[in-house]
Amino acid sequence: GLLGIIFTYSPRGNPVVEVQVAGTAEQIERGQQIANWTCTGCHSVDKNLPLSGGEDIMADIPMPIGAATPANLTPAGRISEWSDGELQRAIREGTSPDGSLLTVMSANTFRYLSQEDLDAVVAYLRSQPAIETDIEQKNSLTFLSMVMQPIGMLPVKSPPDFGPPPHVDPAATSEYGEYATKVFDCALCHGDDFSGGAGGIVPAGPSLAGAKVWTTEQFINTMRTGETPYGTILSDKMPWEEIGKMDDQTLEAVLLYLKDAAP
Repeated sequence: GLLGIIFTYSPRGNPVVEVQVAGTAEQIERGQQIANWTCTGCHSVDKNLPLSGGEDIMADIPMPIGAATPANLTPAGRISEWSDGELQRAIREGTSPDGSLLTVMSANTFRYLSQEDLDAVVAYLRSQPAIETDIEQKNSLTFLSMVMQPIGMLPVKSPPDFGPPPHVDPAATSEYGEYATKVFDCALCHGDDFSGGAGGIVPAGPSLAGAKVWTTEQFINTMRTGETPYGTILSDKMPWEEIGKMDDQTLEAVLLYLKDAAP
């Protein structure tokens, strides 16, 4: 118990790398694309842009581990007081400006965003209209979750010991597909080798081996409609609506990578 409390409240993270994002039109457009398929699932009540804050994402977890309301990421929210470097560290590491743990953000894999795309996301966040909301902020961890964290029972990742990876040009390539699946963290539910997830706190996603026989059109249609080529409906635990917001080129790239990487 004491170890969990120390783990939860001890300062963490790498030093902030100060940057000044230019906020060009190209950066904002690219950042909006990425935010649309990675951030809307949590930071928006209706799963659409802008990112004005979401609903408690721990409410459906069948264990009393606490509450976490995704923050308002428009300029009306607290990030307006954060530097670009502090915001980028929060995205990559799940570490707030004061060095404390951002529990849910620490579970994400935005550490795999290239610096170019990280800059683009910040440019987009700064460009949003300032939207005031009356969403009640609930962020608290129970003693149970504090006990579970240091023994690896929650998907909390340590701050990365590497810098942003190289930029990958958006293209219908397996390389870009790998980049997209890392950023979106498909492995969280489907397993590191996509052979099926173990379940627990996160849903147990099935093996993705079946994707090897799908056409690009079938894969895109499945992610856009939630219905497979065989007429089955995807689980409501599967964030197909967010994935379906990827453009055709990105979805084709994801399928190409799955054909290479799935068992």
